[in-house]
Amino acid sequence: MIGLMIDTEHQEGLARLLDSRAEERGWNEGHFLVNIVAADLDGADVGFKDIEGHPLNTLLGFTAPTEWLALGVCAEGWAASLDAGCRPSRAKGRMRVRNTTLVTRDGEVASGMRLAGEDFELMPGDGYGTILDSLKRAMCVPTAPPEVPFEGWVARMLLMLIIGDQPRGHRRVPWTQLRPSLERYKELADEGSWETLRGVAGKRAGMFADLTPEDAGWMDEGMFSRWVIGGMPSYDHLLEEARKASTPEAFTQLRRQLKAWGLPARVRKAA
Repeated sequence: MIGLMIDTEHQEGLARLLDSRAEERGWNEGHFLVNIVAADLDGADVGFKDIEGHPLNTLLGFTAPTEWLALGVCAEGWAASLDAGCRPSRAKGRMRVRNTTLVTRDGEVASGMRLAGEDFELMPGDGYGTILDSLKRAMCVPTAPPEVPFEGWVARMLLMLIIGDQPRGHRRVPWTQLRPSLERYKELADEGSWETLRGVAGKRAGMFADLTPEDAGWMDEGMFSRWVIGGMPSYDHLLEEARKASTPEAFTQLRRQLKAWGLPARVRKAA
């Protein structure tokens, strides 16, 4: 069998094949990794490997051999309503879900999902998430650009500094105390970028939880940004807590800087 580039129709057929393989195994049988070494009009040479633990434990830092045409993951989890207010695995009415994602050497993506007891459905677009990012990096293709600008990370760091780690009681951060910190963070936002931050993380251990310098170096700018932002509290939550932790004057100056960075600066009112 000759190794050929995999077109969209062939790739989607392979995604269905992977889901069918998982369906034959049955639910709760774990995740598996798949590689495609060769493909032609008659079929494909497909290899399967069971994954211990979360797929990221296997994918992070992995680089696929150059002869591989595609790399994919078939993984199970829980699905629940977005209004559940808790993790899907703990939500009432949760359902088992299986996600299948396949990435080719030229970065094309085919993905789909199956809810337990229902049919497999191909998903439009490339999708998103750390597994997709990891598959792309393993195939040496770029991930999507950062959704959050570098200033968004700087802002989150500044907001967490204002909030602090200890209860403040009725004491709030005044403008005179906030001003020097705001100026330092503004300088950081002006001079830095996601790529420069990734470069530092690639040389210094312990900068971000669960991220080694080797993994930071293996990532690209887009994946690194999503990994870092994904490990932080939501921006809206931090903004509201910073409002409570600062004086009106300090918060007004903070909002002015957030607007200058092109970030939302209005606190959502409780319903």
